Amino acid sequence: MIGYAVSFLLGLGVGGLYPMVRRRRAPEAGPPAVELSAAVQESVTVFGEEAAALEFDASGPDATPAVLKEYRAALTAYDRASGARTEADALTALRDGRAAMIRLDARRQGRPVPIDALPPAPEASRPLPLTGTGERHVSTGHGDGRTEVLIDRPEPGRPALLEAEVTGGGNFIVQTVTRTEELTGTGDSLLSIIDEYHGRRYLPADATHLRVITDNSSDDHRWSTRIAPLSAATPLAAEHRGHGDEVLHHSGGPALLTVQFQTDSGWQVRYLCQCLRGWRDCDCRPPAWPKDTPGDWGDGVSGLGDGRRTLRLPRSGFLVVHEDYGGGSWYLTTQPVDIPPQPSRPRRGRRR
Repeated sequence: MIGYAVSFLLGLGVGGLYPMVRRRRAPEAGPPAVELSAAVQESVTVFGEEAAALEFDASGPDATPAVLKEYRAALTAYDRASGARTEADALTALRDGRAAMIRLDARRQGRPVPIDALPPAPEASRPLPLTGTGERHVSTGHGDGRTEVLIDRPEPGRPALLEAEVTGGGNFIVQTVTRTEELTGTGDSLLSIIDEYHGRRYLPADATHLRVITDNSSDDHRWSTRIAPLSAATPLAAEHRGHGDEVLHHSGGPALLTVQFQTDSGWQVRYLCQCLRGWRDCDCRPPAWPKDTPGDWGDGVSGLGDGRRTLRLPRSGFLVVHEDYGGGSWYLTTQPVDIPPQPSRPRRGRRR
């Protein structure tokens, strides 16, 4: 199942790349190859199909040396994965190949190109996390450690959702990192929890890596993260109950959002306009709220412990619900506000 895509990839019209990739070295002596699990075989096949689907002309105007290098790296990684002797080798090749695909797409689309972190000292080195099946957008790990995971976005260049699940005891911290050829910096802390967790957080568009830190882990401490498109946000219902961290999509017009929390920790509900710009940068035209309209006018509401607040939602957008330590519950209700359309501004005639 995983072999058919090799000939397809190598048969693409890629000019000088074909002879280079076609000449595979003879396998080196080593332990006999093991049969890959069906799930890993499927991941290798899917990666081959993704690489084969690239609409890339190696002799085209965008085929710069840097772009060709990433393209060759992706094809070579597929070659390694399909001929791997162990599942660890196959998973490592898949990870390297997807990283090359991410960089390739960024270079072709003119976005910042993510780069690797500095290599760790030999005595402190440890393998990067490998998923159990090589499934795209998923990373897993266990025990104590510190690592960076390259973000593979379903919608490159756009915000996404980070779904995290942690079982067992221990500390689990996730930070965003921007690491590109032009800029390197540590961003916000998305998660800082103890013990078990299940929730979703909003992942900004400029982050390129996730830094995962775990310590004081119990023997059964396991974690997994999945990157999902922002379009997978849960639709906001007229009455919505939940707990912990969540990202909701408000698809209606102007409305009043009543937020109720029952918790012992701090909490926050942040509104993000459909334009996906921050509150200060959003230039969408605000609605003409009636004078007696209640509620806070801003990008969110927050509190400590039990609380009830009302927030004005000017238009469709996203709600990022966060509870500091979990264990509580929240209840959201929305009430549409009827706002007459604003009269259009008269056009000024051109002077003669």
